Amino acid sequence: MNADELQALRHILALTIDECANWVACDGDIKAWQSWEEGRQTIPDVIIEKMLAIRQKRIMHINAIIQKINHRIGNNTMRVFRDLETFRSVYSQGEFLDWKIYQSVAAELYSHDLERLSS
Repeated sequence: MNADELQALRHILALTIDECANWVACDGDIKAWQSWEEGRQTIPDVIIEKMLAIRQKRIMHINAIIQKINHRIGNNTMRVFRDLETFRSVYSQGEFLDWKIYQSVAAELYSHDLERLSS
């Protein structure tokens, strides 16, 4: 993964640099994350592995929902959650990154006119 790919994936997931530093790198080092995205420092393997795992989890969610869409009759509205607390009221075991992945999937499906969104 290069700097541009890291930044693109962060944007797709609607994560800020601060959120990535806290929830992906788990160290709060915003300057390090910025230096990876700017290509000034090599992205650590552990960060690449985590981001690729998050991307894979997102792909799995999209594919699962598309399967349901293909077999569904009727409503095609996907719920979105404006904040982590609301997400956890439905997905009690959900973590911050789970919420971000869910929101990213909802936006992706909406962008392809496969789902409407509702909170």
